[in-house]
Amino acid sequence: MKHEPTRWISDYERTGYLVVEDCLSAATLAALRKAIEKITADPDSLPTEIKRHLDFERDYVKKNPQYNDLSPQQVGNALRSIRELPLLDPVFADFIVYPPVLDVLQNLFGNSEFSFFNCKCIIKAPLVSSRFRWHRDQPYVQYTSPNLITAMLCLDDMTGQNGATIMLPGTHRISHDKDNPADMDIQDKDLPDGPRVMVTCPAASLVLFHGSVIHGGGANRSDKPRRNIISIWAGPENLPIAAKRYACEGLMPRSVKPERQRQLYMSFPHLFPP
Repeated sequence: MKHEPTRWISDYERTGYLVVEDCLSAATLAALRKAIEKITADPDSLPTEIKRHLDFERDYVKKNPQYNDLSPQQVGNALRSIRELPLLDPVFADFIVYPPVLDVLQNLFGNSEFSFFNCKCIIKAPLVSSRFRWHRDQPYVQYTSPNLITAMLCLDDMTGQNGATIMLPGTHRISHDKDNPADMDIQDKDLPDGPRVMVTCPAASLVLFHGSVIHGGGANRSDKPRRNIISIWAGPENLPIAAKRYACEGLMPRSVKPERQRQLYMSFPHLFPP
């Protein structure tokens, strides 16, 4: 990964999103793909403790047929997302402290005291995936401040054919209610005027965007999956207000506070030996 903190900050502040190529090493990319494929190979056969973290495309199509031209039967047992990744495989938990991602986040937040919220995998299954509605991530993340960054790691190339994410640059600066439920499903007629930018990039890229940026995406009609590992991070002094907590929520991998460093070392003793 090429370190370009000046460009990172400039692009992020101007548009609300940033693309950093070659963020993942070849070994890390292979390990993450392998762990995801263990889950997606035959999800119906997985034990209940894992299946409760899976979202199937067929269930989504039943509730939201407007986002897919196919029927629930036609999409088969394709997965749409895998939640709570740190609970499912140690490789995902360890990835919370992956230095290249933390380097970019620390520059964008301008501070070392940022914290982890949650981590999941978004899947656009080949040939059958649904479109992604226009939305902001912020309403999902119930924190005291909108200072939130979504970090999307591409396990596969993102292309127009496989449903690459489309950003509405600058929409992070538009005044809005940070807890507006309507922001989870924004209709075309309600979108602000301005450009729409399709984010295309090779596998191993990191795409980061502000929690208030409006984005969406098309369906995957290619013959290969498009998988992204999504982690969300909260800025300094940004605190949760929801009753629910996620796996590893609140860890602060770059904190300089001794008690936070102790928490990190005790959480990952195999990565931070005495």
